[in-house]
Amino acid sequence: RPYAEFSIGSINPKDTGIGNVFGISTGRRLDDRLYWGINVNYFKTSYLKITTVADSGVGGINFSTKEVELDFTTRILSLHLLISYELKLGEDTPFYYRASAGAGGEFIWNNENNFLEDIDRTRFFNGFGWQLTTGLGLKISRAGVIFADILYHNATARKNRERNERGLPTFQEIDVSGFGARVGIN
Repeated sequence: RPYAEFSIGSINPKDTGIGNVFGISTGRRLDDRLYWGINVNYFKTSYLKITTVADSGVGGINFSTKEVELDFTTRILSLHLLISYELKLGEDTPFYYRASAGAGGEFIWNNENNFLEDIDRTRFFNGFGWQLTTGLGLKISRAGVIFADILYHNATARKNRERNERGLPTFQEIDVSGFGARVGIN
């Protein structure tokens, strides 16, 4: 029997800071407890560095003059193969224990606008990642379950695999590993 799952939550990756994540999974039931499928997550976080350069007031109205120094946005698209487990917590209860493990590709875009150094660039990273989740589900209909999960996402991605002037390999790396939480419907 096929299934679909939609989720929303937040993750706090090491090198980017906390942001929102939206996910969709689809797949098939293997037996009464196991499912396999494909999971797609989209994560976004932004950082804006604003400095107050002047405060003034006229006629009892106060206002500030501010300048934007840095505008930085990170987006992550994760495409994982997924195995999921659900166990009903007793015959007469609508609650389920849930767990999943997934692994696959991580595609990361950084948009940086550094006004102080006049830098406007987009960097692309890719690599391998995996994710573990655990949580509780509540049956709300014959086939529907709402859920709350905690998760750990692990991924380190690289770009610019080159050699320096001494002939040594160099690259840029971003660590987007971190803990998070999500809620959704299955």
